[in-house]
Amino acid sequence: MAHPEPSPALVATLILTLAWVWAEECLGVSPNPDTQQIHGTALGRKKREPKCQMGEYLHSNRTHCCMRCHAGTYLAEDCQSDKLVTICNRCPKGTFTATDNTLRKCISCQRCRSELQQITLSECTEKKDTVCGCLPNQFQSEPNTLFKCKNCNPCHNGTIRKNCAKDSDTICVCHHGYFLHKNNCNPCSSCNEEECKKDCPAMPSPSAFPSVKNDYWGHTILLIGLVVVLAASLGLLFAVKLIKQYRQRVTTAIFYSCVSTQQPKKEPVSEVSKVVINERKAATFAPVPPQIENMWTANSVPRSMVEQELPDCVRPAGKTQLPDNPVVLYTVADHVLLSRWKEFVRRLGLSDYEIERIELEQRRVRDAQYEMLRQWRLQMGQGATVERISYVLNQMELSGCSEAIQEALAGQP
Repeated sequence: MAHPEPSPALVATLILTLAWVWAEECLGVSPNPDTQQIHGTALGRKKREPKCQMGEYLHSNRTHCCMRCHAGTYLAEDCQSDKLVTICNRCPKGTFTATDNTLRKCISCQRCRSELQQITLSECTEKKDTVCGCLPNQFQSEPNTLFKCKNCNPCHNGTIRKNCAKDSDTICVCHHGYFLHKNNCNPCSSCNEEECKKDCPAMPSPSAFPSVKNDYWGHTILLIGLVVVLAASLGLLFAVKLIKQYRQRVTTAIFYSCVSTQQPKKEPVSEVSKVVINERKAATFAPVPPQIENMWTANSVPRSMVEQELPDCVRPAGKTQLPDNPVVLYTVADHVLLSRWKEFVRRLGLSDYEIERIELEQRRVRDAQYEMLRQWRLQMGQGATVERISYVLNQMELSGCSEAIQEALAGQP
């Protein structure tokens, strides 16, 4: 029985299939489920994968893109199609997400470690992790989250080249006689290694220079001496100030001792008599010129009024004229209060015009007082008497000043 011969078409199909399998084995091409086959022949048609835009992610089945979850949320459920939204839930307390994400759960917040001297600078939120740091004048010894807070070096026995920063200690420059070891300035007397000898000069023997203890006592004695000198200077200044205040009080007391709060009931006539006797003994005064008499009658108070104002106890000595002697006029000025001087000369009979004119011409107060008395004496003529001055002072309730003037004039030669 003869075997049937295969058809040419079947032989060609078998050869093509064997060639395709051999090509896949040689090129390392794996079979693709998306490749369609018709009648056992691969057509090579492959489905395209979608490209996602910024803020999107590719679905796990690679068929469409979904929106990413925002910061503070996490991915609870993927979107079912590119037209539906992704389901995102907020992070629970103690967790966070800082950026857009596709996380299935939020990240746990870190805890600041008090055993490493860390402090909490800002609390954890759903969008931000806890921020840990150090106290002022401290720095972080390590750059990671397990850093330890250490105190900044104050640079004892040295100066600061660079201040302490967040993650770096102070950089110091040591004084002469000290060397830097582990960022601390140590005295050269403790230098025992070759590394520190380059910063320390050759140390002389202990007998070549005073000890640190002697320097300490020397500085202490110098400081005590300066304090003593300063205290003595302050004490001297204080004593001078007290002396000045005492002298000022004594002067003020003497000046105001002539002020009486009440006018005495009776004017002592004996003092006035002394002035009269002394004035008559002097007998050195020139007669008053007629021009002065005319000036007195034109510008001053009438004599009749002056004589009428004098009390009975003063009228017997009413002709005791005030001498034209600068010493006498200055004596009167010295015993009248400066604060009531203008009232005094107005009561004597000097006009405000004359007072203002003399003040403008004589800038010094003492000279102005002398000139006012001299002008009043010229205007009043024979009416310018010691008794008139005493009467005015008594009216001003300054009888003590009146007595002082009479005593001073009685002592004049």
